[in-house]
Amino acid sequence: MNDGFSFNCSYDSMTGLRDRSTFFHDVRYHADTNAKVHIIVIQLSQLVHVNRRYGIQVGDQLIREIAHYLRDLCKEYAAYRIANSRLVLMGKICTKEEADIFVRELHKRFHETWFISYKGEDLRILSEAGLLHLFLDPADTENDLLDKINYTFSMIPDQGEDRVIFFNDDINSDLQYKKYVLDEVRYAIENKTFQMYYQPIFDCEKRRFTSAESLIRLFGRDGSFISPGEFIPMAEINGLIDDISWIVLEKVCEFLGRCPDLLLDSVSINMTGKQILDPNFIKYIEEYLMKYKTNAGQLRIEITERIITEDFDRVKKVMEYLSEKGIYFYLDDFGTGYSNISSMLSLPFEVIKFDQSLVKNMNDSDKRLRTIGLLADIMHENDCVVVAEGVETELQAKTAQEKRLDRIQGYYFAKPMSESDLIQFLEEKQDFYWM
Repeated sequence: MNDGFSFNCSYDSMTGLRDRSTFFHDVRYHADTNAKVHIIVIQLSQLVHVNRRYGIQVGDQLIREIAHYLRDLCKEYAAYRIANSRLVLMGKICTKEEADIFVRELHKRFHETWFISYKGEDLRILSEAGLLHLFLDPADTENDLLDKINYTFSMIPDQGEDRVIFFNDDINSDLQYKKYVLDEVRYAIENKTFQMYYQPIFDCEKRRFTSAESLIRLFGRDGSFISPGEFIPMAEINGLIDDISWIVLEKVCEFLGRCPDLLLDSVSINMTGKQILDPNFIKYIEEYLMKYKTNAGQLRIEITERIITEDFDRVKKVMEYLSEKGIYFYLDDFGTGYSNISSMLSLPFEVIKFDQSLVKNMNDSDKRLRTIGLLADIMHENDCVVVAEGVETELQAKTAQEKRLDRIQGYYFAKPMSESDLIQFLEEKQDFYWM
C-alpha cells in the first residue's frame, strides 16, 4: 500500500500484521504531510479471560483470527499490532460520518462469536473489544498519541455496554488537565512545595481540640489549587504516592519540632502500606524525629484496614515497636470492609476512626443508631478511643456524642487549615464550649 503506508515495513511474527515500529513510522509520515488520517485502536479486553479459560494457545489463535479479519476488512486501511492485545487500523478517509459508520460496523462484529479450531475441536468464542476512534493530529508526538490511547482506554469501564469511544475535545481537555496535574505533582515532589493543612479534632470529654489530622495540599506553579481528589489518584496511578507520604512525614515532624508549645496533644499522618512494610520505615521516622527535635509522643500514624491485610504479621511488629516508643496508631476509615473486627482488635490501636460513610447515615434509622452504639462499646471495651469522621451537621455531632463516640472530626467544627491558621484557631478556641 502506498500513500504514506510503509513499503519496507516490519511485521508482527504471530499475526502477520504490521508491527508497532511500522505503525509509528507511518504516523510520523502522515503527520509530516498533514494528511487527514483516521485511526481505530482495538483493545481485546476479553483476551485475558480467554487465555485463562482455554489456554494461551487458544488466545493466540483468536488473535490470529481477528488479525486475518482486519487485514481483509478494507483495502483503505492498514492493520497493525502494537501491543499484545491491542490492534490498530489506520487509513485515509473522506468524511467523519463515513468513519463513524465504519467503526460502528466493526464494533458490531466484536459482539459476535469467533470460530477457532483447536486440537480437532471447534470453539465458539465471544471476544468483546473496546474501540477508540480518533483522527491523527499532525502536532502529536509519538508519546502524545500513546497518551491519548492509554488515557481513553482507561475510561472504557465507565462506558457501559457501548464500548466505542470517539475521541473529542472534552476528552482531550480532560487528558491535558491530568497531564498538567501529574507534572505539578512531580515538580512538587522534587522541590517539596506541597503545603500541609491540619484539621482539628474535638474531644467530647475534655471539651477542647486535642488532636489534628495532617492533610497535604497542592498549589500549581500558577497559584491554582489542585484538589487532593485530583492529584492523589494521579500520584497513586503513577507510583508517586509513597514519595508524597515521606514528604508529609518530614513536614509534620518539622512543624511539631518548630512548635513545641502547640496547643494539641498530637498530630496524625496518613501512611501507605508500602511505607509501613518498608524495612527502613522505623529508621526514617526516628531520623526525622531526631533531625527536627520532635517529641515522639506528639506523632500519630494513621493506617487503613486494607494495609493490615497486606502483611498482618509485619504490620503488627511495626506497630508494637513504635507504640513502645510512644508513637501510637489510628485505624482510619473503619467500616469500609477490608478486615474483620477480631484481627483489627488484636493490634495495638489507640484510636479507631469511624468512616464518614458510617457517620453520615447513622440518623437514617434506629438500626443504624444501635449499630454505631454497639461498635463504639466494642471499641471502648478494648481500650480504644473512637473518632467520628466527616461530621458536617449539628445533628450528626450531637448523635456522635450521645452514642459515646469520643472525638469528632469534620467541617461542623473545623475545616482543614494552614499551619498559621491552626495556631491562631487553637489560641482562639481554648475556651471553646459546645453542648
